[in-house]
Amino acid sequence: MQGFTLVELMVSIAVLSIIVSLAAPSFAETIAANRLTTQADALKAALSLAHAEAVRRAQPVTLRATDADNFLKGWNVFPDADADGSPAGATNDADGRPLQAIGAAKGAGTAGRVTRSAAPAPFTYTSASDAARARVTFNSRGALISGSPAFFRLCDPKNPAVKGRIVQVNVVGKSSIDSNSVACN
Repeated sequence: MQGFTLVELMVSIAVLSIIVSLAAPSFAETIAANRLTTQADALKAALSLAHAEAVRRAQPVTLRATDADNFLKGWNVFPDADADGSPAGATNDADGRPLQAIGAAKGAGTAGRVTRSAAPAPFTYTSASDAARARVTFNSRGALISGSPAFFRLCDPKNPAVKGRIVQVNVVGKSSIDSNSVACN
């Protein structure tokens, strides 16, 4: 006769369950890392939109978070004629009508403004505490009005083993992923 005995089947199931239990945490970290990368790309795309619209409209454009401490709770991109970072009104085409409104991202990620230490590398990042941490404003030529680079740290507090991401906007307005391996604290 051909086939498996009950003992052979039970041993095979036990070995399979052990392998699956070892792979599950790694799979969860992979999903969390991919989610963080997607969120970093979405923020980078919104910053690029604000930069491009500032140049196209030849006027300041702002990306403003709905929560000053976490950009992943949503943001708005809007023309900002007076460059103060606050929309004058949702019906004003020159100062306030949203070009893009993004709601809260899925997951438990956080994205906050940070400041980067001076060279040389490795850099350290500390949370920004100034009033402008909730916004980034581009001038009519697409450069940052602040005159200094802007940095955002994206982390997943539910998965501390997953390294954070840093999104940078340089002074001329170009956004990029600056780091994929920053420590989250």
